Amino acid sequence: MPSLTANLTKNPRSQYWQAEFYVWHADGRGWVRTMKSTKATDKTRAASIANEFQAFALKASGQHGYNPLSREFVLDTLNYILRAGGHQPVELTRKWDEYSQEWLALQETRIEKRSHESYVSHVRQFTRWMGEESSTALNVITGNMMQSWYFDMIDEGRKPQTVNNNVKTLQAIFDRAKAEGFTARNPAELILRQYGDKDIREPFTIEDIERIINHLKKAKMEDWLTVCLLGLCTSQRLQDCAKAQWKDFKVKKGLRVWTLVQGKTGTEVQIPIVEPLESHLQGLNARRPGLLLAPALADLPSGSPIGLSVQFSDILDACGLVREKREKVEGSKGQSWSNKTFHSWRHTTNSLLANAGISEDIRRKITGHSTSKMNQIYTHMEAQGLETALKKAISDQIS
Repeated sequence: MPSLTANLTKNPRSQYWQAEFYVWHADGRGWVRTMKSTKATDKTRAASIANEFQAFALKASGQHGYNPLSREFVLDTLNYILRAGGHQPVELTRKWDEYSQEWLALQETRIEKRSHESYVSHVRQFTRWMGEESSTALNVITGNMMQSWYFDMIDEGRKPQTVNNNVKTLQAIFDRAKAEGFTARNPAELILRQYGDKDIREPFTIEDIERIINHLKKAKMEDWLTVCLLGLCTSQRLQDCAKAQWKDFKVKKGLRVWTLVQGKTGTEVQIPIVEPLESHLQGLNARRPGLLLAPALADLPSGSPIGLSVQFSDILDACGLVREKREKVEGSKGQSWSNKTFHSWRHTTNSLLANAGISEDIRRKITGHSTSKMNQIYTHMEAQGLETALKKAISDQIS
């Protein structure tokens, strides 16, 4: 074994002293002599740097109980040497905009499409807030910066629950960055969050249902009538109802069943079709059989000025349906809100099922809710005349 001490040599063609020291060759399993310029002209300073080269070469070798070579060790070694030489240390990290996009790409193949779209939206919101600083290094983003973003989102009218969901996505991104050594801490964990009453969508009343269905029939808005009856009688979400296809409705032993994979959760649900939806589908199929139940709505997004949500809101206004509204703050990135939207069909159906004495397990199979806690959010109406309530809601009032 050679004497593992560093020496200095001078190359006549260079003004700098050369450090001669030994490193452990992992493949050759032995010590090899190497030389590296100290970039120092003063011999005493050069000797100090050379000794540091040798000391860290020993640590990097994995000998004498030291850890094997790693990226963190190399960075630590480099910065130690740079400081010894009077230079600024190197900060090895990544930029927010680049790293967050790579994280999204990794998630795309392992999660449902709707969930990935939510992640994309969360990242986009924070990146837009960063503006020209979106290329900021991950290890420069502080807890104070993220707290400012959080309060700005709340001030723009976003619900605390919505912003808190965004925070979870950012936490996951910084957790991975921390594990990879690109940041020493997770700044999203430092956010002081707000909690409080959630803005819960309310179910439609029997009168509301009557107003909506009668208006759609009178206005001859057949596609929207189809989608609304699907929402009422199956408790499915707006996009799933709008994209419903005839091939997914099969008659088994005299009972029509809709089998679909929910776009948001990826859960497969099988829902028996009841009146008045059954009669409506029979008439609809006789008049215009085809691929889609509501072809005029199937390709529209939920959002945008001409999207499904806005159109349904216009329908509720045309019905004269009384509801609470909170308008979007002008110039903000917040959103408007109402206590009654298409999602209220989901609350309505689940409540009627509960009032009819249907067990929670069966309700969850119909709605596709994954947990008991989530299912309880959708149960609103007080128990009263269960058979009468179902008769008024579906058979008598909606024919």
